[in-house]
Amino acid sequence: MHPPIPTSRQPDCAIRCHAFFEARYSEMGRLRDEPSPPAAPPLPARFLRHCDEHTVTAVRAVLAAIATLDAKGDFDRCGVIAAPCQAGRIATARSLAQLRVGGGVMISPHIVPQCSLHSLAGAVSVALGMHGPHIGVGGGPDALAEGLFAALSLFQPGAAAGCNAAWVIVTEWATEPLLDTTGAPTDDPLCRALAMLVAPAAVADQAALTLSLHAAAGDAAEATADLVAFARALDMCASGSALAAWSVTCPWGAQIRVAARPLAAAQGTPPVDMPLRAAA
Repeated sequence: MHPPIPTSRQPDCAIRCHAFFEARYSEMGRLRDEPSPPAAPPLPARFLRHCDEHTVTAVRAVLAAIATLDAKGDFDRCGVIAAPCQAGRIATARSLAQLRVGGGVMISPHIVPQCSLHSLAGAVSVALGMHGPHIGVGGGPDALAEGLFAALSLFQPGAAAGCNAAWVIVTEWATEPLLDTTGAPTDDPLCRALAMLVAPAAVADQAALTLSLHAAAGDAAEATADLVAFARALDMCASGSALAAWSVTCPWGAQIRVAARPLAAAQGTPPVDMPLRAAA
């Protein structure tokens, strides 16, 4: 069941920082043990050892985003909204192959906690000591739109989420991994993650970007929004370029827009407002 289509513009959220991170499947072993960037908090020892590839990539994106913040602040009351696209499929395929060969005793106890829809959000929350709500949304090809919609919903009046900011994380495989009969990849797929720290616009004066919800002007998009294009648009809007806004049309008829704040777009050539084209 899709969310209701808004009839008017809803209150903005501010995007305090963001980072895009991608890594090949062959790099996951190194990333599980690699220290945090110097300006980011350290992870608990061997914390990522059993995590799904989407979680490994997402945590690295969050750490990269934190490293860009001038004032790190306290993340204790932060929430986490994670919207992975088809996460956990490699470990699940491997488990099914092992089940066929050796029965239930061959199945790892880490499958449920590490490969469920909520796993990514929970891992980020635990790794960084957050005590706000952590939510897994989406799971399929509309993960970007669904994750952004959930983030905006978190700070609506009366939501009483109990947090002062939230990490919004969207992940995907660039191309679906090709697996053999044991569940092991036969190629080296690329995993991508976008992490954004969002907060109510009223309490994020230093943020260069805002996120807002609108009624879509036309028909709903039928194809999947492009995560790479959206990440690129965030960089362009935040840099003060001619691009001042970028929109994602949701399948259920809403539109989510990321825009530069007036100060960020006031200089240079006139700003351009562009829709985010759905990927073919």
